[in-house]
Amino acid sequence: MRSLIFRYDLIKCINAGPAHKVWKLKVRVIRLWTVSQFARSGMKAPIEMVVLDEEGDTIQCTVKDIFVPIFEGLLAEGNVYVVTNFGVALNTIKFKPTRHEFRIHFKRDTIVRPVQDSSVPLNGFNFVPFKTIQSESKEDGYLVDVIGQLASKGNLVEFTRDGKPSSYITIELDDLEGGQKLRVTLWQSFAFELLKYLEEHPSLTYVVILQMGKMKFYSGVMGVSNTNYNSKLFINVEFPAARDFFARVNKLDPVDGQGIMPLVCGQPVSDEEDFLRLSVYKTIADIKEHNQDAVFVTAGTIKEVETEFGWWYKGCKKCRRGLRELDKKYFCPNCIRDYGFYEPRYIIHIRVIDHTDAASFVLFDGEAAKFLGVSAKDLRQSCVTKGVEKNSCPEEIHKLRDIKFIFKVQLKMRNLNSYEPYVIHVLRMTNENSLVSAFLDKYNPDTGLLSHENSELLSLSTGPYNTSKACESEPTPSPAVDEKHNSKILGAKKHIEEIGEESVSSKSKKGKWVVVED
Repeated sequence: MRSLIFRYDLIKCINAGPAHKVWKLKVRVIRLWTVSQFARSGMKAPIEMVVLDEEGDTIQCTVKDIFVPIFEGLLAEGNVYVVTNFGVALNTIKFKPTRHEFRIHFKRDTIVRPVQDSSVPLNGFNFVPFKTIQSESKEDGYLVDVIGQLASKGNLVEFTRDGKPSSYITIELDDLEGGQKLRVTLWQSFAFELLKYLEEHPSLTYVVILQMGKMKFYSGVMGVSNTNYNSKLFINVEFPAARDFFARVNKLDPVDGQGIMPLVCGQPVSDEEDFLRLSVYKTIADIKEHNQDAVFVTAGTIKEVETEFGWWYKGCKKCRRGLRELDKKYFCPNCIRDYGFYEPRYIIHIRVIDHTDAASFVLFDGEAAKFLGVSAKDLRQSCVTKGVEKNSCPEEIHKLRDIKFIFKVQLKMRNLNSYEPYVIHVLRMTNENSLVSAFLDKYNPDTGLLSHENSELLSLSTGPYNTSKACESEPTPSPAVDEKHNSKILGAKKHIEEIGEESVSSKSKKGKWVVVED
């Protein structure tokens, strides 16, 4: 009996060595899809699978295109197989449907034998609490399973992207834990599947499961959406997990006639909710120590406007992205069309200081216009009317100086080997007194140092700063200073080329400010 129990390897034991090891698994295929975009000419698309063993652990499997004819007629979602003689390698794909470090590669001589075995679970759900998802500060590459009661629903949104029709619907799920509802975006067939089910099965209660969804920021708050290939949607199914959730719903006091509430899509999260409850706080020093893309909230005082990087860019009036100036026309790589005009938009580099360090933040059009009280277009026109030098920074921009804000920022990593390996974008900011006070009370940074204009921190080499002022006191900079200065300028130019409004302006030799995008 003991030999029967332990004759199969467990997924949790799978690793890449030794090379001669022959693994033997008994697993159920819980998800199977093909990746058509990777299909080579004359070849069938590779097959991807997620398989589950009797202990509930999962691992991803890949069948390369050259081996697809061997296995495509044998493999089916939901079936149980004994699989032997396969390869193992690290899982390095961008979106990972399992948390296993490795993935399985089928070989020409991999043996796949169908079996009937009810000991392997039907589904490998690993539900993540909504609070855990909403507390994440970066869009994790691992896909997640979520379950919740359908609380609200938006309208179907249809649009055209790159000449192709697309659509989505936004819903909110309630996990009945008393916390913030989770915003879920369903694209294309997932949206149609939901709407069809709701129409054909009228009910006051719907329990929704999204399996293998990806985490995504919406209006500054982490939510979940389906992927093109991996995700699976279940509504009011008879799985044990769904039955258990229904039991929790039935214990609640019914609300007569409430049903599904309409969801106002695009309704912004309040500053108070965002800064004090939904986002992760870090000091500037902590943010700079972070080495992955992430979103945080922090507090600091704007001490400098870094004028050498300009203050506006030529943006697309339709989509706000940066334009390429070509033959007296302006090309938008996002809209894929030429325009004879552009819309000036803000892109302001600011130097921010807190009690731990200083860093350069990049402030974009929406937040900048809100606090300056004037659009970049109007300010640019005013500068032209007054005869202000073309590339100088107007005095209105300097009104941001010496004001304490709380910021929501996005850290974007670039070349880790560069002098400045990151860019810090401002997503949201406020200087509303009661909110700043509540923020400082909650996170208790050293308010004395925070309000103190510490000039020593401004001299730290932590990002772009006004190098012209630095050089006034040192007419002949040392090679090390020159190297740092050049690195910062090159880093800023690289940043300029990478983003649009997410776009920024780049100064050409002729003094023109042009947004360049890949």
